[in-house]
Amino acid sequence: MSKVAVIGNTARAIGAVCASDLALSGHEVRYTVFPEQQDQLPELRKAGGFTVEGDAKHLISKKTGFAKLDRICDTTREALKTAEAVLIEVDIHQLEAKFSAMIPEFARGAVVHVQSHGYWPAARLTPLLRKAGREDVLVTEAPAPTHAARFDGTVVTPKGLRKGIRIATVPASRSDEALAVLKPLFPDFTAAASVLETGLENLNLIVHPAMVLPNIGAMERAKLEGRKFGFYQDGVVPAAGVLGDALDAERKLVCEAYGVEHTPMAKAIEQYYGFKSNTFYEAMQNPVYKSFPAFQPDIWRAWSSDDLRYAVVPCVQLAEQAGIAVPLHRAFAEILGVLLGVDPWRCGPSLKDMDLAGSPEAVKKRVLGL
Repeated sequence: MSKVAVIGNTARAIGAVCASDLALSGHEVRYTVFPEQQDQLPELRKAGGFTVEGDAKHLISKKTGFAKLDRICDTTREALKTAEAVLIEVDIHQLEAKFSAMIPEFARGAVVHVQSHGYWPAARLTPLLRKAGREDVLVTEAPAPTHAARFDGTVVTPKGLRKGIRIATVPASRSDEALAVLKPLFPDFTAAASVLETGLENLNLIVHPAMVLPNIGAMERAKLEGRKFGFYQDGVVPAAGVLGDALDAERKLVCEAYGVEHTPMAKAIEQYYGFKSNTFYEAMQNPVYKSFPAFQPDIWRAWSSDDLRYAVVPCVQLAEQAGIAVPLHRAFAEILGVLLGVDPWRCGPSLKDMDLAGSPEAVKKRVLGL
């Protein structure tokens, strides 16, 4: 049994489903949310835990029913005390600010796994730990979160469980330390080569650009008409497939420049969901995506705001410092910058902030710990 702190629960419900699944697996789970999410706690505190409904195949525990939490905490300090493993679900724009506030609260030697679709969290947060003198704490990241779920009050419904998740630390030479803590929770976890792999294999970097651009008009029309949009149903069009394969070919060049084994979109979907296909368009027909509900039609703005800052722009910057042209990714960044009203090249962390600036060889050595 591990002592686990689960911190935060956004609309994606990853905090809730992970806390539930780990409790059903027999771990000691302390749970809390960030201040802006505090309205979730009174009902949960009264119940003492979550009720998990749906298909147990989407859970590591393979159990549904009542998931009793060891403690529902008012503060992160209370939840983090003595926690060996920490799972964080947070609005990725708030990652540095939320994490910085918790640095003094982490137990010695804690391993913190950020449950997000990539976005370089280990690269972004490790410099903050170094500055604070907390190199005993390890941050891990993955290309995608483990679970997909929905929640309503205290009821959690799991919708997917990704297989083959690879995690990375900075430096990669400390991955075994992290896995020793995380594998009792997530037996399927393995080590990625480095954060270059997890960052460049960010599932949203691969999926969203190709899907969003051909569908913005349809989504805006749906908003004007007051209806939702089936992003993973009506939005899966041949043009998205063409663009997806072309973007993937560009990403392959960046991966090769930094010694990262490129995983094509179709292969990534097979790895995570067991659905075999050969092209981006075919991969988007997978039943997990098809099971997702229709979304509010302006969801693309929130998604693209994340993708632009923390996925697309770093990919372009890594490419260009290696002397590689990625015109489609750069064009996507420029177009989204106009549509979102931001300067794409100044709205997120720089490669220097993440200690990823320099020649490919120098960057590889730093992230590997050589």
